[in-house]
Amino acid sequence: MYAVLNELVDHRIVRPEPNADHVTKRPLVKSAVYPCTYLTRQRLNETGPPGRLRIFIVIRDLRDTLISQYFSVRYSHQIFNPGMQRLRDKLSKMDLTDGLIYLMQHRLFVSATIQRSWINSPYLLIKYEDLNRDEIGVFKKIFKYCNIQGTDGEIENAVKSHSFTERSGRKRGEEDIYSHHRKGIIGDWRNYFNEELTILFKKTFGDLLIEAGYESDMQWKP
Repeated sequence: MYAVLNELVDHRIVRPEPNADHVTKRPLVKSAVYPCTYLTRQRLNETGPPGRLRIFIVIRDLRDTLISQYFSVRYSHQIFNPGMQRLRDKLSKMDLTDGLIYLMQHRLFVSATIQRSWINSPYLLIKYEDLNRDEIGVFKKIFKYCNIQGTDGEIENAVKSHSFTERSGRKRGEEDIYSHHRKGIIGDWRNYFNEELTILFKKTFGDLLIEAGYESDMQWKP
């Protein structure tokens, strides 16, 4: 998402900072584009944004978020601080299931809280799964909604140049756990959830899966 925006509206981009400081600790600039704003709806409102904002939100099946988070923290993400290194070291001493449970209990709530806050907002809500299936169509929808200028050809070229295949050099489904572009598929959680993890996830986040439209009830299985 950031890469496509950066290519097409580079002159309007406000570069992301850790903890969304580019939004919360700086005056917002009219007509600027703020990517990577990982904030709850309530926290964004506290910044007192001027005028009318065009906001779009990308959410993902929280089960796939957990799997992606695990491989990112465990193998591929750049280490920015000692806390990240300590977490990587901790996960390296656990088996896969224990590591996933640890992240679910101690880290996933951040993503869940952000997602929950935006689900019933009046803004454009995009599911990562839809973006995965129709990258060009969804980006055109986003650009139209945000009134960002760009021809169909420009959008298509930017999306294609930053697709999973182009950036990873692999087809979707071909995995490299040490790459930030690990696998590029949806529904990968089914390959990792066992009964223990499923029961705990339902108890902790099952209601959010239903609220976000990823499940209709609690009867889902891997």
